[in-house]
Amino acid sequence: MIFIFSLLLTSTIVQSQTAEDVLRFSRINYSGTARFNALSGAFGAVGADFSTLATNPAGLGLYSVSEMTLTIAPTIGSTHTNYNGSEASENRVNFGLGNFGFVFSIKPSKNSSILKSINIGFGFNRQNDFNNQMLISGVNKENSLMQNYTNILNEGKIPPSTVTDTYPFDIGLAYGTNLVFYNTNNEYECDAKYGGVLQTKQVNSYGSVNELDFSVGTNLNNTLFLGLTLGIPMVSYYENSIYQESRTNDTLKNFISLKYRYNLQTRGTGFNVKFGMIYKPVQWFRVGAAIHSPTWYPGMQDEWFSSMQSSFDTLAWNASMDSPIGYYDYQMRTPFRAIGSLAFIIGKYGLLSADYEYVNYSQGRLTSSDDSFSEVNSEIENNFQSFGNIRIGTEWGISSFRIRGGFAYFSNPFNEGINNGEKFQVSGGLGYRSKSFFADVTYVWSRMNQDYYLYDATMVNPSHNTYYSNTVLTTIGFRF
Repeated sequence: MIFIFSLLLTSTIVQSQTAEDVLRFSRINYSGTARFNALSGAFGAVGADFSTLATNPAGLGLYSVSEMTLTIAPTIGSTHTNYNGSEASENRVNFGLGNFGFVFSIKPSKNSSILKSINIGFGFNRQNDFNNQMLISGVNKENSLMQNYTNILNEGKIPPSTVTDTYPFDIGLAYGTNLVFYNTNNEYECDAKYGGVLQTKQVNSYGSVNELDFSVGTNLNNTLFLGLTLGIPMVSYYENSIYQESRTNDTLKNFISLKYRYNLQTRGTGFNVKFGMIYKPVQWFRVGAAIHSPTWYPGMQDEWFSSMQSSFDTLAWNASMDSPIGYYDYQMRTPFRAIGSLAFIIGKYGLLSADYEYVNYSQGRLTSSDDSFSEVNSEIENNFQSFGNIRIGTEWGISSFRIRGGFAYFSNPFNEGINNGEKFQVSGGLGYRSKSFFADVTYVWSRMNQDYYLYDATMVNPSHNTYYSNTVLTTIGFRF
């Protein structure tokens, strides 16, 4: 079965949620502080950075002083597409916050020989940035979106009187604007069933996942560090897309063009629990481990609407039609995660660290009161896989200054032969540290490949997309 990674949905159900939504909100790209990102997030056994509240909260136990930190993270994202040999590129600049938070270090009485400190941290860390812009454009000489619609109607033997009610957000609009019609042979038909159309789609997405983290960490005899985080992620996702088809020559009968607009807004608040530990048997070596529970979103809400416009040589056929506004409440669960970490501390000069993160994306689920997600959950289970993310980082210091670098590899979340979603990340940065103040600057570059289908993947070739991200993070912090 080919998994159709498309945003032009043609399902019989009225809700807009797909397996893609679960993957989108399950793939975490930790942002946080500039120092954390300079090492590509390989901080699971290093600790003493605010970002570790969201990865391995045991890192909170390595704080010896209180701290406030703030990170700004402007990003330039670009998408390069190749559809049927035609290439296009789009860019977007977005200003965002990587993190903001406080850590308070509490020293117990000197009579305690084992408990060296209890540290409390709270604030937020960004986990995902959805700001992106994409343009796909190319000529299809074989079929059209309209032919996809007629296939669905003919195979389903949908009576003309029920088309609009059955497919109010896509096919019903095409039927109402004369792009799909019922002929004298009692079959559905369209003008461009053999292609000959220029197909263009522009997608603008906005939003993020920001997580509020409430954490506590302890230092036991400067050897064992434990931490616990209650995470409250907040999802905000917006998508506006415009899909267009226009004839490339005059051989097509009557049809000139169509324009299909689709708008989606998704919001939700969830919760999870993270537990971590760091063990330091000797000064130069640390090992860390963390477990993240699944994230439960008990109140996800979608709102969406669409519209269709048609243009024909016969002016009387020209029409436009708007869908109703769709609302749907549902629940979502994203997968469990586990992280293993190593760090080598080279005196006061530097460190080397590595993280391995395990996550099984086939464990994501959607649920609702009317139990309407069985097909979507089957797609999730059959098309996604378990895999590992690898993060490696290093830091070296001269006096009060630091130089850092990192690399991360996020492996393909799809089963073999379905799609390719590998992501690579390279980072580097500089820092300054004094007793009461620190400042860090980091540059992060990433690339991800992924095929995108405009509609039914058995009919249309994929657009081969490459997504690039360029982020500059600046962190300032105060110790007290």
